[in-house]
Amino acid sequence: MVLLLKFELLHPIFLAVIGAIFIFSVVVVKLLLYGRDKFYLNFLLSLAIAGMAWYGLIYLLTNSGLIKDYPYLFNKGLPFYYTVAPCLYLYFRGSLNKEHAVFKPSHLLHFLIAIPAIISIIPYNMLTYAGQHEVVSRVVADVEFAFSDSKYIVEPWHWYAFPFSALIYTILQIRLVYRASKEPGQKQQTINWIYFFSVVCFIIFAGMLLINVSILQNRSHIWSILHEGSIVIFLCCCLLVLSFMFFFNPELIYGFTKKAVVNNENIQADSQPLTEEKTKPKLVDIHLAEQVTLAIKEQELFRRPGLNLSELASALEIQNHKLSELFNNHYQLNFSTYINNLRIEYIKARLDQGDWKQFTLEAIALDAGFSSRNTFFNAFKKVMHTTPSAYLATLKDEKSL
Repeated sequence: MVLLLKFELLHPIFLAVIGAIFIFSVVVVKLLLYGRDKFYLNFLLSLAIAGMAWYGLIYLLTNSGLIKDYPYLFNKGLPFYYTVAPCLYLYFRGSLNKEHAVFKPSHLLHFLIAIPAIISIIPYNMLTYAGQHEVVSRVVADVEFAFSDSKYIVEPWHWYAFPFSALIYTILQIRLVYRASKEPGQKQQTINWIYFFSVVCFIIFAGMLLINVSILQNRSHIWSILHEGSIVIFLCCCLLVLSFMFFFNPELIYGFTKKAVVNNENIQADSQPLTEEKTKPKLVDIHLAEQVTLAIKEQELFRRPGLNLSELASALEIQNHKLSELFNNHYQLNFSTYINNLRIEYIKARLDQGDWKQFTLEAIALDAGFSSRNTFFNAFKKVMHTTPSAYLATLKDEKSL
């Protein structure tokens, strides 16, 4: 029996899945070691990869018969399968648009789809170890039982629902990438890579749906479908390709970047000759720029009263001259203007939320980091093109309608 199981694991299908699981594991480790400045996005990607790896692992254990030695692993992964596609969608949306790169409570709505799956696996997981072993032993003896109506087996409709929901999310993901491709500054190489990645995901989810439909309609041929079916072999190869793709584009792990856009509108043809050093655009560390922007916004460093360039450099553990060059070459704003703009965004958000009902304008401005009333009023008018009092009056009028 042991020799038979070892022979089974040498099947090309199993070898492809084992390879994919190994590579997925390496990617998760790299995600945990690098890119800590984008922890939330890395968490989403890690969860999606873990869901795919778990699906492959259970496929191996169930179809090789080894699952009877690990009954506590059976019937655990269904909720994770439902979250793979939503996690990928949220990851790519946050990577392409920094406004969505941090957690928002609304993101939890994407995971409500896993609740029915959690309910479905409760009966099996309430069994004792002996009870679970009895169930998986029956699955090994008759794989058709894994798709039966037993209360200890998830309802068959899940095998339609989760790949179908994943297909919908993948279509939304492709649409998202298409819109991002129209935005200036996006790297075409990255856009093309995400397109290809999404297409491979679509093929895998569509194939899973097709296989599950075929199994549920031909339960007497389950073994041959899962071990010899051409679609299964093709999908296992696609899974292996998908795992390799994480290394074809390392930016997926280390963070996407946008192309630096150089504005040459002010260069006149008849201007005086410039030196090569002045005419050559300075390179910008885009990754550092994104790291600084996220840190300032997430930690709300701009709210520190009297914040200056040296203090910010110290807080971010960046050399002063590098931070200074970043503001001059990337943001193209002086330090105080950039910080004041963030403070105005913060104040506007609080006013829009109705905080003016409990606090005065001066109190909100002080909380945002402004040290004087005049500085606040001047900065607000410069950004909003109106005075704080006039803006507040407009808000009150809108609330009264």
